[in-house]
Amino acid sequence: MYEQTVVLLARTTAFTVVCQACSELETRGEHVGHTAQGTMRLEQDLGWTTCARGHRIRVIRAGAARAVEATSPLW
Repeated sequence: MYEQTVVLLARTTAFTVVCQACSELETRGEHVGHTAQGTMRLEQDLGWTTCARGHRIRVIRAGAARAVEATSPLW
């Protein structure tokens, strides 16, 4: 299983990302349906989103005032 991490810019509150695990399952290189969307409030530094196939993706904020452990477990 992949440990996917996405880093958001400091003022980003909404995002759409390509799920790496899904994109490797699809050999044609088309990323339609392999995306995950989410939101994260400005006061949050760590969050999670899930793609349509159920792969969890860790989301951290760049330039956070406090340190966020980028290796937090997926469970």
